[in-house]
Amino acid sequence: MNATAYEAELNDDDDVPAIDPLLIDVFEGVDFGLAIFDREFELLRANRQYMELCGYQREDVPPGTTLQSLMAKSLASRGFDSAEIDTATATTMLRLKVGGTHKFRFQTAGGTYITVTRHRNPDGNLIETVQEVLGADSQSDGENRLKYIAETAHSRMMHALDGMADGFALYDPEDRLVVYNQRYVELNPHIADLIKPGAQYESMLRKGVKRGGFNLNGMDEETFIQWDLQRHFNPGESYERQLKDGRWIRTLEKQTDDGSTVGTRADITELKERELEVQKISGVLDQTNDQFNIALNNMVQGLCMFDSDQRLILCNRQYLEMYGFSAEVVKRGISLSDVMRYSISLGNYKDEDAQAALKARHDPDRLKERTTIKQHLRDGRVMAVMNEPMPNGGSIATYQDITVLEQHEVKLVAYTKKLERSNRELQDFAYVASHDLQEPLRKIEAFSDRLVRKYGELLPDDGKMYVDRMQNAAFRMRELITDLLGYSRITTKAKPFQKIDMKDVLDGVVSDIQMRIEEHNGTVEIGDMPTFDADRTQMRQLFQNLLSNALKFKKPDVDPVVLISSESVTRNKANGDQQAFWRFKIADNGIGFDNEYKDQIFTIFQRLHGRFEYEGTGIGLATCRKIVERHEGSIDADGVPDVGSTFIVELPAVQVNEEE
Repeated sequence: MNATAYEAELNDDDDVPAIDPLLIDVFEGVDFGLAIFDREFELLRANRQYMELCGYQREDVPPGTTLQSLMAKSLASRGFDSAEIDTATATTMLRLKVGGTHKFRFQTAGGTYITVTRHRNPDGNLIETVQEVLGADSQSDGENRLKYIAETAHSRMMHALDGMADGFALYDPEDRLVVYNQRYVELNPHIADLIKPGAQYESMLRKGVKRGGFNLNGMDEETFIQWDLQRHFNPGESYERQLKDGRWIRTLEKQTDDGSTVGTRADITELKERELEVQKISGVLDQTNDQFNIALNNMVQGLCMFDSDQRLILCNRQYLEMYGFSAEVVKRGISLSDVMRYSISLGNYKDEDAQAALKARHDPDRLKERTTIKQHLRDGRVMAVMNEPMPNGGSIATYQDITVLEQHEVKLVAYTKKLERSNRELQDFAYVASHDLQEPLRKIEAFSDRLVRKYGELLPDDGKMYVDRMQNAAFRMRELITDLLGYSRITTKAKPFQKIDMKDVLDGVVSDIQMRIEEHNGTVEIGDMPTFDADRTQMRQLFQNLLSNALKFKKPDVDPVVLISSESVTRNKANGDQQAFWRFKIADNGIGFDNEYKDQIFTIFQRLHGRFEYEGTGIGLATCRKIVERHEGSIDADGVPDVGSTFIVELPAVQVNEEE
């Protein structure tokens, strides 16, 4: 192909800029292969000599081909596998620094030896030249000898590694396995089939955990993986892991200057077993005593123990610090009376409190009972003293500084009263506002109706539009006030809880909205329903809102179907007891919704659709939530767009009335 033809072929691609024909002639006229790549390593130009020396076909290497793909093509033609190709390509790309030059010799698939020189310009572009090596045979002999030496050295190294008692592995800077010995495979039986050059450490670890190869020591799988990766990526001290077969493996890893990781694995199972035996044989009692003393002195509470003669057996550091006692004074054998006199001498009590404390301490009957008293110290602190009698006549006393708790309790009582007052005011405001707003609204509705009746024909089109919009706004205002009034009455007009037949309630709801059901050609199916404690009126309001929603948000041209079911469930209370609940599900085949917004739909005035798409004020589901919360229950929703929605309501089977 001559220069002109080659230029024409290159310029067929609109993305490749045209160059001067003279430069094309020079580009094609040099006696070596020449290629130019941009800063993203995509081919811009390559001459004919480059194609021939590298063994490429012009149609297989169009402009835009990446250097990485060309390298992969060349290595694959030489029989390299994918892992070796990935490693070689990654290593080469790391060497191509801006302003640097990289030179190497390569044998093509056709047997020709070529010298490749790559230089990266300051602007990031890459120039690659290729020249045939003269005297290739002699060079080949030399390279073969070097290859033999290298292979021999590699073989010796692998023999040496396989002779090690410990497992050995080398990972490159990309954390891919480069070299390992047979012992490394034996110590990782759960991933033996995965251990091969190019395998990534994290991938093998995750698969090993998934296969159950490790004892996770109480951690979940992801926590264990992150724990291991943290130590692998920050090598330093050794760490231990236990395999599922019971063996203990100690791992020690170090990082090399180029970012590679060298690691060893040692089976320390016997060492671990010996350690356990030593722990069982040596100093069990001493260890128990040490643990007891540590626990005693690290208690938040002060603690002291007296024998039947009310003499001190032991006390902890916190007890001494609470009262400012010296360990030289308050020590084993001191009487309780002397401790109290010493405390009084330090000024811990006011006189009247000191006399009361002494009297309490000398009351033998009091010491035989479990008691709790509050001590008010002179510095303002409040101590809760809890006395627990022992079977032998002695006693254990614990001391806790409850000054902050006392202060918080006072604040909490005040805050609770303030909050109750605020809630009452908010409820009164919502009720009064919604009630009193109805009067001016009735005026707006009445006069707008009169305006239409008397002067409707006289109004221009703009005037009629304004009046129509005013009436629509008044109608929406009426809906908002009605819904807001209903929302406020959930607590202000609530009725006591009583046994209700839920089937009877739902039959009444269906009867109330029968016209709307028929209007939408809908179907409501009710399963078995329980009898339980609830506010009957609010249950009717709750399920009427949910059924109305299911009918309102139906799919176009699809008859709505609503299924209502119930089941009994139990929940754990804060004290550990179980409580019975009834779970109701209201499922429809409507438009559904994205669960990302399910919390939003229960917020007052929040809507997922515009008011022109679907009617409503955005108060209905907020009212449902408030009713459920008043019943100490919960409400949730699960939606699938274009499939439907399911609302889940859980209510206690037995209620305690608010008055009780």
